[in-house]
Amino acid sequence: MIALENCKHGFLYKIDSRNLITGVFNQESKGFIGIREKFGDEFLFTEYHWDTGAPFGTVKPQEELCQLPENIQVKEDLGIVDKKTKRSVAFDKPVADGGKGWYFIDTKEEDQNIRPMYVENKELFDWIREKEKETFRK
Repeated sequence: MIALENCKHGFLYKIDSRNLITGVFNQESKGFIGIREKFGDEFLFTEYHWDTGAPFGTVKPQEELCQLPENIQVKEDLGIVDKKTKRSVAFDKPVADGGKGWYFIDTKEEDQNIRPMYVENKELFDWIREKEKETFRK
């Protein structure tokens, strides 16, 4: 197993984990982002390095494979946008508790009609998928 302090941000590793076979290491979260399958759906998912401890430390990195291209972000998703306008949105505690609820980030404008959705990191998903095909095809 490769120790946490020896893992490199933005590198893909072959890993031993509960749900992933490879993962890109994210130094900030101390986790590995990989492709998980659940109920027929595939999506990016983070599992955390074994050295972070129980109960969430489930990944034992086995082998460093390669570096992620610089133009691809080391994130599960690329933020949250409104489905209709595609503008970036955020959530402040519920209006009933004195917060804004959902609002547009660029103008701070509150809107009860915001329908939030995550923007998938398709570039990372596709890159990991290709590297898994190359690695496990052998």
